[in-house]
Amino acid sequence: MTFPLDDLLTVETLIAVVVAVVAGISRGFTGFGSSLIMAPVYALIYGPVVTVATVLLLEVAVSVDSFTRVAKIIPWRIMIPMWIMAWLAIPLGMWILFIADAEILRRAISAIVAVLAVLLMIGWRYHGPHRLITNLCVGTMSGALNASTSLGGPPLIFYLLSGPSTTAAARAGMISNVFIVSIPTVSYLVLSGALDSFALWRTAALFPFFLAATQIGNRMFHASGEKTYRSASSWLLLVVAVGTFFA
Repeated sequence: MTFPLDDLLTVETLIAVVVAVVAGISRGFTGFGSSLIMAPVYALIYGPVVTVATVLLLEVAVSVDSFTRVAKIIPWRIMIPMWIMAWLAIPLGMWILFIADAEILRRAISAIVAVLAVLLMIGWRYHGPHRLITNLCVGTMSGALNASTSLGGPPLIFYLLSGPSTTAAARAGMISNVFIVSIPTVSYLVLSGALDSFALWRTAALFPFFLAATQIGNRMFHASGEKTYRSASSWLLLVVAVGTFFA
């Protein structure tokens, strides 16, 4: 199949590119946020199932480079139990994706994310250790939400940023989580036909913009301090939560 250039030259595609650039800068700077930004807008344009597949495919593709950059500082002891449970929770998330009321699910998640963002903004921190049982619970939540909405990041973001981890380690954990957890979900969605050939071409067209934007965000992170990082992450969560709730 030839590249469908004429079909891609639409207002919807232009909006998708702009959103991908903003999401990519967020992804590069904070280690998360791209799905939180892309999913609500893309869902209005393409529908929930295609949106989840598109967003996760972009995330996995760009994470190959990001994962290798942060591998040395990933908090492996915390992340491995999370990943195991996240993978096991994928069938639950897929079931929710295909049977749940998308409007109710979106608003419920937005409300939860807003509460978590406010807690981070007021400086709430958990100073105890990350225990195995909490690692497993957060992993289950993240995996189910990732498969059903592509918004599996908020539970993990709050868990890592509110705990004793450094910002560099927390960011590395979030980057690696997107890569590891999304692979089986996006593989299933692509193989099940959630993305047809045109949707795959559209995703491929968005990828260069998304990748370039993540590089910009990555440079911004290395030029900033811990306080700036935590503040930006908290505000991003709150803005996206409010925007998706009222969308």
